[in-house]
Amino acid sequence: MALNRKKNENPPIGFDMTPMIDCVFQLLIFFIVCTQITQQENVQLRLPDALSAVAEEKSAPKLFTIHVAPVNQGSYEDLPKEFGWFCYGAPTPKSPDEMKAILNQEARRVDVTRKLPGWSEADNRSENLIAVRVDARAPAGEFAKLIELMVEVRMYKIKVYVLKEMNE
Repeated sequence: MALNRKKNENPPIGFDMTPMIDCVFQLLIFFIVCTQITQQENVQLRLPDALSAVAEEKSAPKLFTIHVAPVNQGSYEDLPKEFGWFCYGAPTPKSPDEMKAILNQEARRVDVTRKLPGWSEADNRSENLIAVRVDARAPAGEFAKLIELMVEVRMYKIKVYVLKEMNE
């Protein structure tokens, strides 16, 4: 009878976690390899030439940068058909509503380390400086729309990047 009782008892239930851990590590590696790691400064632009461009100071504050760049980054020589506004290193262009919300947020940002004073209640406007890098091939209308959005959120300080002369 004792033998029959031992046969009918169920063995203890346990989980083998090894396959699940292997699967999680493989997914983690897959997403790390497939994720695009971009930076704001990596946008391919052909900056306009300037006769009187000056070198930026090394102690200049790190600014919020908006890129007016081709939507589809094709060949550098091709004339792009569509341009968009890019910021925060995102690979997709921002819509006017998204850009207005971002500008509103940046207009009020206060950061002592980056020398961003934020909003001036006395003047009812932003004291923050925005950097704009515009592709030389972009239509002037794209830049004008961005300026209109900046005026709506009361941001009047702008720095436009240009290409210095190469023969210095």
